Amino acid sequence: MATSLAPIESLPNEILTSILSSFSSRSLLAFTPTCHRFHNVILRLLQRRLLEAASHKEHRLILECYHPSAKFYTPYLYCDYISTPGLDTERDFRSANSEATGQLGILSELYSYFRPLKPIDNRRSARPHPAGGWPILPPIGLVDKHEDLVCQDVSLESHELFSQLVTTTNLVKLGPKPGVFKSSATIGEGLTRVWREWLSERASFPSRSNHATVQTDNDLLWADSGNHVGLRMNVVPTSDVREPIILNRDEDPPVSYTLQYEELAVRTSQLLLMLETALDQELNHSGKAVVIGSWVS
Repeated sequence: MATSLAPIESLPNEILTSILSSFSSRSLLAFTPTCHRFHNVILRLLQRRLLEAASHKEHRLILECYHPSAKFYTPYLYCDYISTPGLDTERDFRSANSEATGQLGILSELYSYFRPLKPIDNRRSARPHPAGGWPILPPIGLVDKHEDLVCQDVSLESHELFSQLVTTTNLVKLGPKPGVFKSSATIGEGLTRVWREWLSERASFPSRSNHATVQTDNDLLWADSGNHVGLRMNVVPTSDVREPIILNRDEDPPVSYTLQYEELAVRTSQLLLMLETALDQELNHSGKAVVIGSWVS
C-alpha cells in the first residue's frame, strides 16, 4: 500500500525552525526564496542568532588600532558589549520593523556597539632620550589622558594632510594564557586615513552617539571598505605642538589632537558569520591554540 508524504509546508513552525536550525546562517540565505513562509521563519531564526552573537558570553571582541610605525608596542584592546539597537529583544525587533516584515535586508543594516577598554598592561611606551630631545619611540601610541576612555595622540606637521591608523577587529575565544586564544576570526581590517580637515571639524563639534544613522554618521572612522567596522571618537586639541621656525604663507600650521575611543560599531550580520567561523575552528582544531597580537614583552 503506497503512502504519500506530507509536504514540508504542512509542518508546524516549531518543527520547521528546528530543521532549519541545523544549517549555518550563510546556508540559510539560499533558502529564503523558496516561499514566503520559509522567508519569515529564517528571518526570525537569524534575528535570534544575531542577538546571541552580539552578546555572546564565551567570545570577546578585541581591537587593534595603531599608527603603522607603532605596531610593535601598541596593545590590543578588549571590548565590552553595549547594545544592538533594534535587536536587543525580539519585541524591539518586531516593533522597529513592523512595516518591513519579511525583509532580510533590514538585518544587514543593524550594528552592534562595544566599548574599547583600557589595556591592563601597556607595552613599551615612549620615554625621553637620556641626552634630551625627541623620545626614543615616537609619541603616537596610546596615552592615558581620560579616566574611562582609551586615548591616542595624532600629530600632523605643516606639510601633512593626514595621518594613518591600521585597524583590525577580531572575535576570539580566550585561551589558558594571556595573548593565547582558542580561536580567532577577523571581522574587519584596513588602513584608515585621518584627515586634517576631519580632525578640525570633530574637535569643533564633539561626537554624538547616533545609532539610528550609523552608515551616514560623520563621527565614525570606517576601518574597511565594506563599512563592517567603525570607530566613534571624540577629538580633543592638545597644546603640545612644536611651532616651526619658518612657516610659509600657504602652509598649514602643525596640529596635535587626542583621539578618545568612545564606541566600536560592528555590523551585526558580519559578527554572526565570524562567530560561526570561530565555532567551526574550535570543532576542527580542538586542543590547539592561536596566538594573536603583534606585541613584545
